Formats: sequence, structure tokens, C-alpha cells
Amino acid sequence: MSDLAGGFVPLSPPPSSVASSTTPNSLPQPRRTPLKPGGTKESRLIRHVDQQILHIQRRFAKRDPSLGHGGVREMDEEGRMIEQLNDPATEKRLQQSDEWNDVQGYSGFGEAAKDVDELVAVIWISGTPALQVPYLISLALLVNNMIPAFPLAPRPLFRLLGKLDHAFASLIVGRDVATDEILPGFNTGRGVSGTEKVRIKSLVERTRVCVVEVLNKGEFDEDDEGTREPSPEDTDMDGDLILDDDDGPEDINVDDIDDDDDWHTQTSRVYDKTMVELGDSMDGAPIGIITETRIGT
Repeated sequence: MSDLAGGFVPLSPPPSSVASSTTPNSLPQPRRTPLKPGGTKESRLIRHVDQQILHIQRRFAKRDPSLGHGGVREMDEEGRMIEQLNDPATEKRLQQSDEWNDVQGYSGFGEAAKDVDELVAVIWISGTPALQVPYLISLALLVNNMIPAFPLAPRPLFRLLGKLDHAFASLIVGRDVATDEILPGFNTGRGVSGTEKVRIKSLVERTRVCVVEVLNKGEFDEDDEGTREPSPEDTDMDGDLILDDDDGPEDINVDDIDDDDDWHTQTSRVYDKTMVELGDSMDGAPIGIITETRIGT
């Protein structure tokens, strides 16, 4: 197995633990303990993730212009417009390496979702909340910018959003919402800060609106490629995660859906777990649920 960018090989638990936790829309089993702050493994992880995010940004910036979405204006988590390629500083950053001239732009959302999906798995496996929270917020923001820039590919879209939903909801409560297991690092008191919750809340709300708007346009990607789930075969004898391009098991939650009306019903499930946990943790009703104010209260 060859090392990934920056010499980093993301570590995962033994194959048996991955196999026991693999369910539709699930995430890989994380490390049992967080990475040591300032340690070699943490530094390699940070370098690898930063390089991969930049690679994804480059491919997105050079996406196929024939898609007809070249004028999409991107936004940050506060809803402020980002003119990515018209900003000199951003353009310089994207073009700082020779890879800019060699990288191939995305031809559809399925390709982009595959790259993001693999990076989400690497970040989750780190078992380090101090890295998981900010990096997943960055990826969720990037996904939100990508959604209107391509014809809709519902299978990889809802599958990827399902994993991000699982991750955010779990991080907010400090335990895996699917297995109820305490997450690494949360026994030391590190959790999602109030500021991070506000950022996640903003992303959740805007992504839900964005998905509805794109779905209503009815512009579907005919290729509608899916992303693959990490499986026991994705690990070597040392428990290192291998990110290859082989086809894997598909998500049963979305692969059986063919009718457009059924895709519309999926929009109500976008970040639904995160909405509930945010509502509980921020001492308010779950986001998206309208409550009536009683007279005299």
C-alpha cells in the first residue's frame, strides 16, 4: 500500500471492529484515543487533510464549464458571497503549485462526493474532536457550495449528507448516535463549542434550502455516480485505511429510490439528526420545527 499525500497513512482500528460497525450511512470506527496534540501523527494528519481539501477545491474550481453552472456564487457559513476565482488571494493560493495545471476538474457531483466522502472517513477515524469539528465544518461548507454547481446526483448527495449528519449529531452529544458509544476525546471535556454550534446551525439551514431548490429544478445527472463505503477489505493487517477506487456496497437507504417524488421526501431528512441534537443542546426547539407562542406566556 502506498502512502497518501504528505506521507500520511490514516490509521483505523483492526478490520474486525470496522466490520462490526458498518451500517448504511455509517462512519468508520474511530481510533480509541485522540491523536496527541502536537505529535507527529497529528501533524501528518493536518498536512494530509489540508492538501486534500486544497486538491478538492482545485478540482471544483476547474469543474467542467459545459455544465452551465460556472456563474454560481459561493457562500461562506454566514451566507456571505465568495467570488472564488475572482479573488486574487484565493486564485494565487489555488495556483501555488504545479498541480493546478495538471489537476482535472470535476465532471459531476458524483466525482466530487467521492473525494469528500473519503476525506470525511479519514477525519472521522482520527478520533480527535479538536480536528474533526473544524474540518467537517469546512467540508460541509464546501459541499454546500458544490450542490448548486452541478446537475443533481441524488444518490451520492443524500449518502454524503447522511454521513455528515451522523458525524455532526454524534459530535454534538459526544457519542455515536447509531451505536451510543462514547466518542474518543469526549471524556476529557472537549466538545463542540457554542460558536461551532452556531456555524453548524447556519450550514444545516442553508444546505436544506439549497437541496430543495436544486431538486425543484429537476436537472438530474444521468450518470448519478455513487460513493463507496469503507469496508473490512479497505484495511491492511495493521489497520491502515486503504482508499482505492474499487466498487463497494451501496447504501440501501438511497439506491432503491427511483421516483422523483421519493427524492423529494428525502429532503426532510437532510441533517435531521443534527437538527434534533442542536435543538436540545442549544436549549431550544429542534431547528425547522415551528412552535406556537401561547398567549399570556
